[in-house]
Amino acid sequence: MQNLSALTKSAIITLTVVGVSAAAIAAPISNTKAATSSSEAISAMQSKISLAQAIAIAKKNVKGDLISAEFDYDDDDATNEYEVKLIANGTSYEVKIDGDTGKVIKSEKERLDKEDMAEYSAMKQAKVSMNSAIQKATQSVNGKVIAATFDLEKGQSIYDIEVVKGNQKYDVSVDANTGKVLSSQIDRDD
Repeated sequence: MQNLSALTKSAIITLTVVGVSAAAIAAPISNTKAATSSSEAISAMQSKISLAQAIAIAKKNVKGDLISAEFDYDDDDATNEYEVKLIANGTSYEVKIDGDTGKVIKSEKERLDKEDMAEYSAMKQAKVSMNSAIQKATQSVNGKVIAATFDLEKGQSIYDIEVVKGNQKYDVSVDANTGKVLSSQIDRDD
């Protein structure tokens, strides 16, 4: 560094300071993301109502076919709830249930469009039920299921199951026709 001009030395120092500052600013963003994911996982593990119980409560309110159920943690006001979706007579019903008390918070309905009807039709033809897929995912990870949805991915019918174990969330994909666990990995998207 002795042979460098004063201007070059200043530029190197400035770039170093800018690089360190950028890293310092970026670090809390990724840590916040991880903390939110961890908070949701911890909240899900501590909720008094399980996903299975939330589904049973929703089915008491709406007689229909289960298409999805998921735990939702709101970091801003530290509330947790389950959102359970059912279909009956061409109408989708979303029932929101308090994760601690089991009380129905809200219930909404809307008519299905053609795409939703096609997906629902594919789900009705699946050989494996959502409950069976949930059991397979639970066995795969040995944790608490907090979300389950049916999806068509590249023409293949699958169940996307989210399982919490400790403070980690896992994404488990289960083939809707064979019941085989296609993948099981830590959720890095949250």
